[in-house]
Amino acid sequence: MAIWVAIKAFFKALRSPTSAKEWMQGADKSVESKKTKEEPKVDPSHLRLLRLMQENGRLIDFLKEDIQPFSDAQVGAAVRKIHSDCGKMLEEMVTVRPVFEEAEGAVIQVPRGYDPSEIKVVGNVQGEPPFSGKLVHKGWRAAKRSLPKHVGELNEEVIVPAEVELTK
Repeated sequence: MAIWVAIKAFFKALRSPTSAKEWMQGADKSVESKKTKEEPKVDPSHLRLLRLMQENGRLIDFLKEDIQPFSDAQVGAAVRKIHSDCGKMLEEMVTVRPVFEEAEGAVIQVPRGYDPSEIKVVGNVQGEPPFSGKLVHKGWRAAKRSLPKHVGELNEEVIVPAEVELTK
């Protein structure tokens, strides 16, 4: 491929040095635009979910607040509301279901050929699956994802904008 570009540039330069120069500048721009297009896009969906959790349940405000001065009863009252509001938002936007339906503490079988992204085997691991062990955590999987798409030219790094109330 490169040899043909070089040959084409050579003959263009022989016929018309000016058009060859313009052609080469266009080729440089083409290479630059390809490099720009190849840069991977960062998926900001995790920030959109965080934004929704903040807007609906004030999750970030709670997590960033120093709760040491408050009593357990005050924290508990705040957590109930945040738990309820954020739980509803999570169920609406990213429905999560357990990887295993069995109760934690139940003895389960880990089959041969299991998916390590679904099951993390810990403890005294010896030999090859199938394994038998106690379910320590059910795990979570996304059963439905319905996050709103990014629209417009927003700064993706801003999760929730600052709010300023104007006075007279």
